[in-house]
Amino acid sequence: MTPVKWITSLVAMILLEALIVASQAHQDPCHRLHSCPSDHHTYVCGDKGRCEQCPDNQYCLASKPRLMSSTPPAVAPPAPLPSTTTTPSAVTVCFTPGGNCTDAIVKKALGEAKRTVLVQAYSFTSAPIAKALLDVHKRGVQVQVILDKSQRSEKYSSADFLANQGVPTMIDANHAIAHNKIMIIDGETVLTGSFNFTKAAQDNNAENLRILRNPTLAAQYTQNWDAHRQHSQPYVGRGVR
Repeated sequence: MTPVKWITSLVAMILLEALIVASQAHQDPCHRLHSCPSDHHTYVCGDKGRCEQCPDNQYCLASKPRLMSSTPPAVAPPAPLPSTTTTPSAVTVCFTPGGNCTDAIVKKALGEAKRTVLVQAYSFTSAPIAKALLDVHKRGVQVQVILDKSQRSEKYSSADFLANQGVPTMIDANHAIAHNKIMIIDGETVLTGSFNFTKAAQDNNAENLRILRNPTLAAQYTQNWDAHRQHSQPYVGRGVR
């Protein structure tokens, strides 16, 4: 055999061996996502027919295994779009400007009161809310109101209107500001938020009101309301002698 033929045969043998190796790589069981020969797990395989993950294998490019999940991960459901009402039977919200929070208090919350209405307020000048409380009182519902000490001298305070009509009204003077704005209705429903019971809160301010129908929560608010009642003083009302 001449040197040229011998070299040609050698090159052909080298190329054939390379093709066989490549073919074996593409037929590696790990590449087919079958059990890896080394530990019988299934791994993620990489480019060019080479497994990147299964250990102790001649085709592996990494030594740390990563098991392939048998089922695809669940896709999280999209978050619900925000709404003014979430679970209508439990929570209702109102915002000003834009919403009639006074009506939500007067027509819905107080309109449905049957047994008790407990109130804490910082500023209370809303005539519609004061009148609604008086109407509830006249229906035989037990109404009690605790107000901040500023309401003793507030020009348009509803404290005088309620006290003069016989609605039990008290002043909480034990704090720099008695800043709560809540109503607890029938031991089941809590009204709270930034919304003061005032005309300005409805007509001029940016406020929020939440109506929460939750007896457990109402019990906690009632306990706190009663703690303030114990150190509050009865308010007779200006003009009453």
